[in-house]
Amino acid sequence: MSETLKNLGKAFIGESQARNRYTYYSKQALKDNYPQLSDIFELTANQEKEHAKQLLLMINELKTKENMRPSDLVLVETEANTTFADTKINLEAAIAGELHETNSMYPDFAKVAQAEGLVEIAGKLRAIGLAEKHHAERYQKFLDGMRSGTLWKKSAPVKWICRECGYEHTGTEPPKVCPACKHDYWFYQVKCEEY
Repeated sequence: MSETLKNLGKAFIGESQARNRYTYYSKQALKDNYPQLSDIFELTANQEKEHAKQLLLMINELKTKENMRPSDLVLVETEANTTFADTKINLEAAIAGELHETNSMYPDFAKVAQAEGLVEIAGKLRAIGLAEKHHAERYQKFLDGMRSGTLWKKSAPVKWICRECGYEHTGTEPPKVCPACKHDYWFYQVKCEEY
């Protein structure tokens, strides 16, 4: 069994775990009054699911090349991130995991695949690593806003959108309660629409 096949198995397990953790983190973020982050976790969970699917396809393609049966197991030793706490701790764990994938795991796995002559797989692994970089950046921005107290307080006026009804407000802070639907300020986010 090639090292790349083992690495793909590890990556598949990791992406599957991340998907589940982010689904749980999404529900916790909602409980902690971060509905925008809840949606971000859910979106990222679905992206991790797609990574896992692509890895599974690569695994099965490589198993065929290595004359393995579809039912043959890929036995690997791997780690499990079992962090589940409040939203700030969950975000810190998510950032650490995404940075590990971006900075070492996927680049290292791509180098092994390249050395084994699996150029297409190496390219796909690099591409997934870039997606993980975006995940880390997005999480870090939200965590920075939590730590600095700027999620719902800006130094200059911005446009705020109520996530529940779409009411738009301009100011350095959203209204404490939405005048249109009566949802609390944490249902607001900065308007960020580029199409």
